[in-house]
Amino acid sequence: MKRFVQVVLGGMCAVALAAFLAGCAAPAADSPADGKEIDSVFDGGMLSCEGGKMIVVLDANATTGYEWKSSIEGAAVKAAGDEYEADTTSDGKAGAGGVHTFTYQAEGSGEATVTLTYARSWEASDSDKTVVVKTEVKDGAFVEASVQ
Repeated sequence: MKRFVQVVLGGMCAVALAAFLAGCAAPAADSPADGKEIDSVFDGGMLSCEGGKMIVVLDANATTGYEWKSSIEGAAVKAAGDEYEADTTSDGKAGAGGVHTFTYQAEGSGEATVTLTYARSWEASDSDKTVVVKTEVKDGAFVEASVQ
C-alpha cells in the first residue's frame, strides 16, 4: 500500500513541479474557458483538475470500518463517481489499506465546496479526518481548486 501511494504521490509531485515550472495560465479572454490543469499533493492524498473533471485520491483502509463520504455545497460541482481500490502490492495481507478515488464534474459557473470526511458510520467523533476542497468553475471548467 505504502509503495503504491508513494508511486502515485511521487508522480503527482513530478506533474505539480512541471506545471509550476511551466506556469498554469488561465485561458485567454477570447478563448473558451478550458480551465486550468491543477495538481496538488497534500498529507494523505492528492487533487487533480483538468478542464471540467476533478479527481481527489485519498489514503483509506476499508478493513478498519472507516470510509470516506463526500458532500458538495454549491451547484457548480456534481459527483461523477467514487471507487475504493485495495493495495495489490500487499500480497493479500489482512488489514492492508488502499486508496479511495472521487471524481467530480464541473457544471456551469460558480463556486462550490467539496467536503470529504473519513469516519466510521456507527461512531461520531471530532477526531475524524476531513478534507475540504474549495473550487471555482467557469463555463463548465475548473479554474481554481485548493485543499483547505
